Amino acid sequence: MLEVGHLQAAYGAAPALWDVSIDVQAGELVCVVGPNGAGKSTLINVIAGLHRARGGRLGFEGQDITRLASHRFCAAGIAIVPEGRRLFTGMSVQDNLELGSYLPAAKAHRAASLEQVLALFPDARNRRHHG
Repeated sequence: MLEVGHLQAAYGAAPALWDVSIDVQAGELVCVVGPNGAGKSTLINVIAGLHRARGGRLGFEGQDITRLASHRFCAAGIAIVPEGRRLFTGMSVQDNLELGSYLPAAKAHRAASLEQVLALFPDARNRRHHG
């Protein structure tokens, strides 16, 4: 599903990742653990297309995505779910939830996806129109 092979990334001349390899199969959960500055966020940002790899290979569902344009990663099925409460506070709960369904394939299933989320989080249903 996700193949990271000999990945390298840098900030200017300063290397941030070198020779990182990970294979993640469907249904697996992988945790990346390390101290501050170890490259965890850089790794995630490279995998999500927010930071360009300097070397190595990224594969997702059998496709080489190493040189994919940044805005194409989401359409390929890769996204970052940020920690904490990084929401758009001027928008309602429902509007925040719908942000993830603007690609045509996701938009076609928006109502069903929203209902599934609201079933999992009943408090969100009660507050979905609040900002």
